Amino acid sequence: MKFLGNIEREDICIKQMSIIKAFFVMIISFLLESLGQIPIVILNLFSKQYTNIAPYINFAAGVLVKYFVIIILLNWYSKKSYDKPRKHSLNGKKFIYVALIIIGFRLAYDNSLIYWVNMIPMPEIINEAFDEIAISPIILILTVAVIAPIYEEVIFRGILLKGMASKIDPTLALILSALFFALVHMNIPQGINAFLLGLIIGAIYLNTGSIYLCIFAHFINNSLGITISGVFQLISGKYAILIRGTAFIVGITILIIAYGWYKRNRPGDMLDIYKEFIEI
Repeated sequence: MKFLGNIEREDICIKQMSIIKAFFVMIISFLLESLGQIPIVILNLFSKQYTNIAPYINFAAGVLVKYFVIIILLNWYSKKSYDKPRKHSLNGKKFIYVALIIIGFRLAYDNSLIYWVNMIPMPEIINEAFDEIAISPIILILTVAVIAPIYEEVIFRGILLKGMASKIDPTLALILSALFFALVHMNIPQGINAFLLGLIIGAIYLNTGSIYLCIFAHFINNSLGITISGVFQLISGKYAILIRGTAFIVGITILIIAYGWYKRNRPGDMLDIYKEFIEI
């Protein structure tokens, strides 16, 4: 996927975006993806006799739609950069640091806020969408842990956050990009988690400038979300509070340690727009 390399090396320059423009870019991405579903619906009408392979056909078609949405948005809202390509000093330590942050977040969230969030009813259309991709474990894993991280990180961090951060205060851009990320989920339970996750991954992007690290962070979060998160909700009995409380404390501790490690080893390849803001 050449577009990922272009974003990572900054071979392309994302155009500056005001808050209103960024909001409309989010709407455009949603509309383009929705329009892309029309051929898939038509395809389903002719594939009812192939019920076994229909989910895989839908998955492949959905991936193509997302790919073209990304290409269209990058063609509209980026331009070729004539600056020297930026080289990242990506190493195993950074990936470990990112993984620890997400693990800490999930442990803390899955043993605190999620119990209040789960009291909010999920829209039926969202439940039906989950049921549809859950038909096949392969489709579920690829959709949640691979396709969603790539697609959403390119749009919300690689385009929206970067575009706004070059126009307005990067911290405000971070908050707004996380809010847009929450809104596009179109339901409160997922939206709360998406907002918090958007803040964390957005901060990772501003501080490292690496879309690869953001995708990896999103991958870790979603993978834990469909595995470990469900396990915590099954815990019951007299030791449930003790187990959940311990997991929450462990999560907070991991976040504090990871943040302390970051402060001592602040990366030198953060986005220039954020670096300039910090220096000012």
